[in-house]
Amino acid sequence: PRAMGPVLGWIRGTGRVEGKVTAAHRHHRHHHRRRRLCLRLTQRRMAGKRAAGGRGGQGFGVPTLPLPIPTLSDEPGSWAFDTMSRRVNEKILRGMVMTDNEADLSDAARERLTEFSRELERAGETTLRPIAQDGGADVDAWNAILSQYEGLTWLTAPWVVTEYYFYRRILEACGYFAGELGDPFERQKENGLASCAPALSPLAKLANGACASRIDKDVELNFKALLLTSLWGNRMDLSIWPAETEEDVESGQRAAEAMAEVIGSSSTMLLADHSERVWLEVSRRGGRMDLVLDNAGFELVTDLCLADFLVNSGLASKVVLHAKAYPVFVSDAMEKDVLGTIRELALAQGTGMEEAAARWRGHIEHGRWEVREDEFWCTPLAFWEMPDRITSHLEGSRMCFVKGDANYRRQLGERQWEHDTPFEDVSAYWGCPVCCLRTMKSEVACGISREDERRASEEDGSWLVSGRYGVVHART
Repeated sequence: PRAMGPVLGWIRGTGRVEGKVTAAHRHHRHHHRRRRLCLRLTQRRMAGKRAAGGRGGQGFGVPTLPLPIPTLSDEPGSWAFDTMSRRVNEKILRGMVMTDNEADLSDAARERLTEFSRELERAGETTLRPIAQDGGADVDAWNAILSQYEGLTWLTAPWVVTEYYFYRRILEACGYFAGELGDPFERQKENGLASCAPALSPLAKLANGACASRIDKDVELNFKALLLTSLWGNRMDLSIWPAETEEDVESGQRAAEAMAEVIGSSSTMLLADHSERVWLEVSRRGGRMDLVLDNAGFELVTDLCLADFLVNSGLASKVVLHAKAYPVFVSDAMEKDVLGTIRELALAQGTGMEEAAARWRGHIEHGRWEVREDEFWCTPLAFWEMPDRITSHLEGSRMCFVKGDANYRRQLGERQWEHDTPFEDVSAYWGCPVCCLRTMKSEVACGISREDERRASEEDGSWLVSGRYGVVHART
């Protein structure tokens, strides 16, 4: 029943209220208003998608399952709320961009960044505005996305939209596309690569040993070990490898033991593991595979070790590395970061990585590796909205490996799927086999059994965002 005068009718779950609105009623009303907003956003997005022609027009097509509501950032206590109401401003804009680049910022850029910081202090009140014509080739595409969220704030628009928008606004404020400042996260990336120096030798032992092995029965073990090393690359420390306790000698057995240790040490933290399914797909050998990169630094090194093994073992004839077209999410890898990492590791004498870097240069020179940048990887669009230039390429892929949490969020459209919804059903829109390697750092998930979810929540109340847990998900 409708509310009549001062007397409110029955509200399911809140009881009868007369003459005033209780906190429970306000929460209930906010929940339904929020849900209606989310449903409108979903309908608007999917109407635009279907108008674009589905699979044949733009992208692989849409998921066959009904789409849940998107994740917003307006729920106090959630990771999304803390990110958009505090972390992006305090930790990233002021703590990194303005601090790390203080000596290189123009007066105009410094003032734009300061004003941007003030805007973020009012995140719950400030509506999203279009990207200015700052010289970026993506301005029109970005503003077409933003037009669908007109009137919404930093907290009421979908989280994936506002977080990617935040990084694009940093580039606008810095004058990145006008040539006023280079990569605003360059110092962070350099520090990230330098900090992984102690881990280079044991990683090189694993990677070089795997690539040197000519024993057919070891290929599966080596592949799975490097797959898991790539998964945990952005949180890996030396504890996952055996400590060096003897002189380095040529020993295939020692390398095999080290790789077995990688698998054993990480398996307890996996909430879903489709490694066997992935192996059965890639073991047919030959053809091109693709790897959508995530972070620069140590994670990128582990990704390159996986790509190295794929071509050295003959599992793939070529690997295409998909990189960001411009800086986003602080450490996400661009082509310059891939090439710069190879150059740096070629100078890492005595670690074994100089040997790997020499192979990697050869892969690029001889066409076994190709690095491709694309602006799509820098946008908040769901992966079912990939443009034709990417989907037509991926349809010829034997396997596409997708790295990292941010890419996984877009794989799921950052929607609130039930956690036990099968990954294969959510990802049915893909036009090629896909394997997602994700450490969990956000409040969206699928393909996790209720038993594993219960175990993780008992072990760690922040299991969805702590980065301790991971998944190897695949649709083949």
